[in-house]
Amino acid sequence: MKNKYCIYQKGHSIISPLACGSSANFEAIASGKSQLRSYGQRWGIPEPFFASVFEDDNVINTVEMRHCTYIQYTRFEKIAIKAAEEAIRNADIDASSERVLFILSTTKGNVELLEHLGSCHDDRPYLWYSAQLIAQHFGNQNTPIVASNACISGCAAQIAAYNMLQYSDQYDYVVVVGAEVLSKFIISGFQSFKALSPERCKPFDANRCGLNLGEAGAAIVYARTDKPEELADSTIIMEAGAINNDANHISGPSRTGEGLLRSIRKVTKNFDTQRIAFINAHGTATLYNDDMESVAINRAGLQDIPVNSLKGYYGHTLGAAGIMEVILSSIALQKRMVIKSLGTEQPGTVQALNVCMENNTAHGDAFLKLISGFGGSNAAVLFSLRQGSVTRGQGSGASDQGPVIRGQGSGVSDQNSEFRIQNSVVLPQITIGSQGIDDQLAQLYRNIGMNYPKFFKMDRLCKFGILGAESLLKDYNFDRENVKADWGIILMNSASSLDNDRRYQETIATDNYYPSPAVFVYTLANIVTGEIAIRHKIGGESSFYVMPEYKQELIEEVIDHAFTANPELTHIICGWVDVDGEECEVSMGLYKRGEMETWKREVVKT
Repeated sequence: MKNKYCIYQKGHSIISPLACGSSANFEAIASGKSQLRSYGQRWGIPEPFFASVFEDDNVINTVEMRHCTYIQYTRFEKIAIKAAEEAIRNADIDASSERVLFILSTTKGNVELLEHLGSCHDDRPYLWYSAQLIAQHFGNQNTPIVASNACISGCAAQIAAYNMLQYSDQYDYVVVVGAEVLSKFIISGFQSFKALSPERCKPFDANRCGLNLGEAGAAIVYARTDKPEELADSTIIMEAGAINNDANHISGPSRTGEGLLRSIRKVTKNFDTQRIAFINAHGTATLYNDDMESVAINRAGLQDIPVNSLKGYYGHTLGAAGIMEVILSSIALQKRMVIKSLGTEQPGTVQALNVCMENNTAHGDAFLKLISGFGGSNAAVLFSLRQGSVTRGQGSGASDQGPVIRGQGSGVSDQNSEFRIQNSVVLPQITIGSQGIDDQLAQLYRNIGMNYPKFFKMDRLCKFGILGAESLLKDYNFDRENVKADWGIILMNSASSLDNDRRYQETIATDNYYPSPAVFVYTLANIVTGEIAIRHKIGGESSFYVMPEYKQELIEEVIDHAFTANPELTHIICGWVDVDGEECEVSMGLYKRGEMETWKREVVKT
């Protein structure tokens, strides 16, 4: 069955230390410019680091106060709003319409505020709060979604936008906004991993020694149409997107590139790969990431296609990367160009790649975006020019995806079949008393009968998630030996990883500076999906979303979209796992393709 709509880019924008505006940023990188430079004693960090940072906040401060005149925006919020403003203006849409949805992509948002808040409760560090401020700035009253899936967040947000437009009748446009600002919190954490290069990064180079970080904001307005032939030939269409977990390690990529390979194969299925002009890889310039990508690209048979990385221009911009790099690659495709990988002098990965060393002519009308991140997450997204898709290919998402699966939350009338909950679990109530929360979690671990020593190294969010999944699957005939690409994990909460963020913040206090890699690795909410994937060998989609509160209809809609977009999925573990200081809510369900029943939710409070 072919998809009904063609999903395309209607407008976009980038704001970065290099330039303001998509075109200005493209012109800058096409001429080889970069804002990466060395910083010493910045934010009180004792070690110097290479990064791309906004030196002039006057550009950011041009954001006008509109509907939120009662509050002062943070740097993070200003960058996100500034990018969204121009993208919306270019798209010429009414962003206040109920037919418009906002999706925010970020990994840490306003985490720098923790340094000043101490133990005081304030909504500003919550990712959902920033998303609401951004949407309300444009008068939009819909509940925005936050995709917080480590480094793949930007691509995950675009895939979510595709699904919302393709499989739901609620929206005509989705504004995808990605933003990240650097801080003592982020820099010190990557330094604790020894992951930062002391010089400009060298993607795919034999002498690469680590990544650089960067600040940026980027936004794309996606729209849908059932008449793609009416679009301009230069329109960029999203053909397909896929997310897969490699079920290998929470902070290290699979040596075989298995998760990324599955994503590549899915998006290129039924697509003529000879049309792909170039691959815009993640290319962080870390040893294992670049090697893993080289293995996955070779295993997919795409090793002869030109490959580039844009990290040498901006560094790794985390939640903004997947969006900004798609915009720049889209412009390159429209101009029939392949931008060189700045910093690459002598390609040297475990498997050979056709790394683009100079700006070249693009031969083809499509490009493939690859990205990977902590928690074992991997994503691939395929884009093409409208002219090529209509005249030579199937068009956006037109490959045969099998029967459409609909749930009650999707708002779609043509329900051919539904999904059902096969099992559900609510963890026993935990109360504050003489026994601490961690001791009570350990007791639950023993009561469930687990034998998984790694449990005791995890943060509380992961412990709750692991215990929930273990309880959920305890009486299920489950194979933990072989990776299951037909199983997925979708988790959500409201506090992201703030419970552990506060713990890490304590390790970088000015008078007590000892950044802990063991704590920092858990300052990403989606690590819990990675831990569950590793424990149970789940290799299908793994996604993490943040929203203000539990919403049954929205959760069912996300599950419905996952089943519809991934016909190979037979089961999805979905749950609400929220840990925030002395409060937690944990409930998880196992969904199976088939008839749907109501998922009852109960609350566990500490």
